[in-house]
Amino acid sequence: MSSTDQTLMASIEADFQTELVQIEIESIGWIPLDEAAYLHIGSDTSVIEVVGIPKPDMHGSSVLWLF
Repeated sequence: MSSTDQTLMASIEADFQTELVQIEIESIGWIPLDEAAYLHIGSDTSVIEVVGIPKPDMHGSSVLWLF
C-alpha cells in the first residue's frame, strides 16, 4: 500500500471516528450547535443553560447537574 493510500485510509478512519462520536453525543441528548459545540437541555423548563462542550472522553461519564 502506498503512503498516499495509507494517508487516505487514515483520513477516512478519522472521519468515521468523528462521526461516531457525534452520533454518540447526540444519542445522549446533546444538541449540536456548531462544530464541537453542543447544548444539553436538562428539563422542560423555559431556561436553557449552555454547560460545556462534550468531548469523546466524556462518553460513559455520569454528570451531576447543580442549579
